[in-house]
Amino acid sequence: MAHMTVAASEKAFQLVFERARDSFAISKSDSGSWGPFTASYSAGVKLAGGEVDLQADGTVRIKELDIVYDPLSLNLGINIPEVVIGGFCIFWVPIKGCIVRAPKWTLFSANPDISIPLDLSGLIQSEVSGSFKILTKNEVDPNRLATMTDLDAEDAGVPDKWNIYLDPVWMDIDLIDIADTVGNILDAAIENAVDNLLGWLPGWAKDAIEWILGSIVDLVRAALDLVDDIDEWLSNLLGVSFGLFDFVLTMVADYFASKFPIFGIEDPYPILGYSGALIPVKIPIAQFAVAVDDKEMTITADIGA
Repeated sequence: MAHMTVAASEKAFQLVFERARDSFAISKSDSGSWGPFTASYSAGVKLAGGEVDLQADGTVRIKELDIVYDPLSLNLGINIPEVVIGGFCIFWVPIKGCIVRAPKWTLFSANPDISIPLDLSGLIQSEVSGSFKILTKNEVDPNRLATMTDLDAEDAGVPDKWNIYLDPVWMDIDLIDIADTVGNILDAAIENAVDNLLGWLPGWAKDAIEWILGSIVDLVRAALDLVDDIDEWLSNLLGVSFGLFDFVLTMVADYFASKFPIFGIEDPYPILGYSGALIPVKIPIAQFAVAVDDKEMTITADIGA
């Protein structure tokens, strides 16, 4: 029989899981170019929600763990082929030639010609579900100095521990929602960018550009390869082109498997604290084990020599 036994119900397990969940925070940024189109993004990622379900086979099922992208900023850039308008002859005189020409403008010479910043914070949601096995590790706190005794480490708040991690068996991430407002935000941003780009031109010059190129807004949408389904386009941009969702899935898996234990027990374990001139009493832990069934998680350990 084990010297020490501690049991945690499914509800208690949910609480320790939430502590680990709420400590998760990562950031990621990237940029790329695809022909005339460039894009960059910067994202902060946190976790929320999630339901824990202990399984009879000794695994832990986590369902509907929300991925919160906040902040999430996206910047789109479009290079439009250079266009020259004006410069035609207004008054021509024989022998001398053209003596009066219309003003000439060279358009779309910048790089990029149009920049469209988008704040998508809180407008995209995805969730993770998966199955995890229990993993135990006896670990030395990375902040513990090599010269410290066990008592020194405890006093400094860096004791060694038996830590319990969630090691993924499988995990899936699903993009579950892109707010309907994203499409309206993007269309409005494109129109504003075009207005800012051409706003300084006289009316006849704008009409000439529209006549030469057709709708500038449609041209920009074509450069973005922007389909009517904004959800699909944005999902492909962030998930496929930038690989943001796979990156998040990898970071979540690594976090629960090795970065943040859901629970830990000091080793040696303190049983008596300081009492006057008496130093604390700590006992080493051996044969540390964790078992899970569909009702509770049970921790057992023996006292070492």
